[in-house]
Amino acid sequence: AGAGSGKTRRITYRVAYMLSKGIPQKSILGLTCTNKAAREMSERVSELLGKPAKQLTLSTFHAFGLKILQQQYSHLGFEKNLSVYDAYDASSMIKESARELKMPIEQLDVLSIASFFSRVKNGLDTLDSASAQMKQLYREYNRHLRAYNAVDFDDLLMLPIQLFEEQPEVLQHYRNRFTHILVDEFQDTSRIQYRLLRLLAKEHRNICVVGDDDQSIYSWRGANYENITDFEGDFPEMQEIKLEQNYRCTGNILTAANTVISHNSRRKSKSLWTGSGQGYPLYVRHLDNETEEAEYISAKIKELKMKQRLPYGSFGILVRTNALMSTLESELMSEGIPYAVSGGQSFFARKEIKDVIAYLRVLARPHSDL
Repeated sequence: AGAGSGKTRRITYRVAYMLSKGIPQKSILGLTCTNKAAREMSERVSELLGKPAKQLTLSTFHAFGLKILQQQYSHLGFEKNLSVYDAYDASSMIKESARELKMPIEQLDVLSIASFFSRVKNGLDTLDSASAQMKQLYREYNRHLRAYNAVDFDDLLMLPIQLFEEQPEVLQHYRNRFTHILVDEFQDTSRIQYRLLRLLAKEHRNICVVGDDDQSIYSWRGANYENITDFEGDFPEMQEIKLEQNYRCTGNILTAANTVISHNSRRKSKSLWTGSGQGYPLYVRHLDNETEEAEYISAKIKELKMKQRLPYGSFGILVRTNALMSTLESELMSEGIPYAVSGGQSFFARKEIKDVIAYLRVLARPHSDL
């Protein structure tokens, strides 16, 4: 399915259709890669049904993995009330584990170590390639997690898979529960997410995935667009449907995008088209530095606002990295152009929020040193 072709809409309508055919809500599992997409899916299904679908499971892969761990904690040797450690907590845990092993912390690149541990847990690297010291630190880190009755973000996928592969009766329980599986943004799934999917869907084979290999941009965090071709091999009876009409863009934008994308060497062929007309031409400006760029953008916004009588709310500026925002913000402010910033620091990464969560953790697990 191409960009702007209504992928999430198809998934939600399919869920509503399945419910109209008598498939119970609790038998349907809808998975996606981000909280925003999961929320959107849930809201759209509720709108279509005219009421909240309380027994439907529509979530991210990681939230689904957490639900399994919370239900099956005893099978994995955990206690109730698992804690989930984010990247910041995991880094603290690596330092604590290194201290325990009498390693010189100031000489350790904690971010690189955390990244390596994450790659190992996601099957993108192996411990065999690590030094003896690194192997020891990895084991100590995981031992510390167990001691604190905690899991890190990568465990939310790795541990359910381990559980399913080691205890077939637990896997069968979830296969019996979730007989119909749907996945949105399939191009963003990782190898380990696909392993989880394959284990769950292997018996009933009622699985529908929607994705676009041309939109796979998260390989740096483990996404694997080849899951699309692997899916075809694992489910050879599958039916392929192409969604090629774009409802979002004008013809000029699509022509430019299709021309660029056509140079990708490994992709499933599709040709996007639109009924929206050609629209305005695209302009590309090469400027010497970010200051000139910010000045050009603010001048262009003022010019278009004046000539076409557009409100400021109809303009959007896409920025490649957060570091480039400050120059733009300064220029917009000096020109008196009102703006709102989307993105930036995560809400949960803010100091005051981390403090509140730390207090809650102390209440949940008073003996946790971390």
